[in-house]
Amino acid sequence: MTLRKKLMLSFLILVLLMGSMIGYFSYQNAKNLVLENKEQEMADTINRIDISINSQVQQINRLAENVKSSQIVRAYLKKEIHTQEETEELNDWMEGLLNLISSCSDLILMNEDGTVYYSYSGCQEVNDKRRMEVYENAASNLVGDGTWTEKGSSLCQKNAEEVVTFVSSIDKVILAIELNPETFGLLMLNNYSTFQNQYTYLVDCAGNVLCSNKTNIYDWGDVVTKGMEKGVRRYEFNWDNKGYFACRQYNGLTGWETYSVVSTDDFFPQAKRLREAIMSLVLLAMLAAGVGIFVLSYTFTRPIGRLKNAMKQVEAGDFEIQVESKAHDEIGMLIQSFNYMVSRLRQLIMEVYQQKLAQKNAELTALQAQINPHFLYNTLDSINWMLIEKGEWEISDVVVSLGDILKYSLHGEEMFVLFEEELKYIESYLCIQKNRLEDRLTVQIEIDEEAKLCFVPKLILQPIVENAILHGIEKKKEMGRIQIHAIVREGTLEIRVTDDGIGMQPDRLMRFRESIMSDEINGKHIGMRNVHRRIQLHFGEAYGLKIDSEWQKGTTVTILLPVEEVDQAKEVTEDENRNCR
Repeated sequence: MTLRKKLMLSFLILVLLMGSMIGYFSYQNAKNLVLENKEQEMADTINRIDISINSQVQQINRLAENVKSSQIVRAYLKKEIHTQEETEELNDWMEGLLNLISSCSDLILMNEDGTVYYSYSGCQEVNDKRRMEVYENAASNLVGDGTWTEKGSSLCQKNAEEVVTFVSSIDKVILAIELNPETFGLLMLNNYSTFQNQYTYLVDCAGNVLCSNKTNIYDWGDVVTKGMEKGVRRYEFNWDNKGYFACRQYNGLTGWETYSVVSTDDFFPQAKRLREAIMSLVLLAMLAAGVGIFVLSYTFTRPIGRLKNAMKQVEAGDFEIQVESKAHDEIGMLIQSFNYMVSRLRQLIMEVYQQKLAQKNAELTALQAQINPHFLYNTLDSINWMLIEKGEWEISDVVVSLGDILKYSLHGEEMFVLFEEELKYIESYLCIQKNRLEDRLTVQIEIDEEAKLCFVPKLILQPIVENAILHGIEKKKEMGRIQIHAIVREGTLEIRVTDDGIGMQPDRLMRFRESIMSDEINGKHIGMRNVHRRIQLHFGEAYGLKIDSEWQKGTTVTILLPVEEVDQAKEVTEDENRNCR
């Protein structure tokens, strides 16, 4: 991925994350703020309803006080037999008083036996004995001026709607003011519905719904009631996979509770429009940011792209290239440094080229002053014929072997040779050593035909054979033997040089191995160490020398070389030699 694409992708992801976070939290904060305001509005509404209830209750209390303090009522209750005029006077007074309260359905004066002294509805006897017991219990346990009973049937009126009753007493006479809860509640509830589909209803002390602003109340009524039993005034709940908010207000005068419940969707119906508006704004902002990112990334990466193309030209060998830039920022400074670097490289290349030419000329001059190696070969050849004429055959063999060694060492620049050529060199070396040691040295050479055709690094056998003669055979009093074996096995050339000399004890063998394997030059076993390092430098640490020895029995040195890689190294060496020539 290019730098420009990385910049665009990184900035786009960042803008996407930031835009999403800003849009989400903006919507949530706005929504929470609106919901908090709406919740407070509901609480204020419930409070106003409670104030209206108190106002209505105070009117009932005043009505009861007027009745209890009325001389007409008290005089009427003291007599057992009443005249027509007394009855009409009481009815007129009561009717004028009760007309002020439209929610009142009946006002009853009776004794504990159920005898009705007065009924606004005109009934003469109690129809519901169970309801009578409720009124009697309320009057007997009366605390204060009066108390409210739970919703129930009317005491005297048959087939009438259920009522809620205020119970008080005048001496031993029970005063019951029955109210129509629907008429009483709707006077205020219909005027306090703040939200669409808002449910507001009154509940008496027994949990009966007195009135509601809706004809139907959902099944969540029990859920709301249970939640309110915990003493929480307002809270949220879920019902039928939908969220609701509930609020309540307890009335201390009546023991009633006012509930208001509304769906959170109806709480904030504009939430969808607000969410769409915020999303549209965020998308527009992200689109504008994307255009800006595209322009900025192009501005930033264009000079870098020019610099990249210029570097490719330099890699191809064009050192004349220069990148134009008028910028003074970090990229402009980088381009200036690149131009200076290319100019300096061009200058250094010219200087090095001239120095190489001068060095080549000096080398040619020095070579002309050296002794021609062919002069040495010819001299040794003349000595050899002189020895043959005198019959010195052994010395002649030594001179021929020395000439072959000199020719092998000085001839050619190849680093790899056929193993067959390396064997000829070592045979010449052994010829000289056998003449020096006379009959104390015998040599056995067994080479696989496939191994002879393998390429090996030049001069790898001579240090090993020399070490076997000097430290193994010469220190032995009797005759010694050196065996050279070579075989190709599983792609690996194994060359084994074994002598039956004095060998090495374990501690000396360990020091000898450490000396050969060490990277430090300590002045000992340099020849064998160089062979080991040359092999590892060419082919890796899996190859090289392996040394085994046993005291008074001899030493074996094994050379491991990869056959295929040796061939490849030979090809590389030949290519390098041709390039040098």
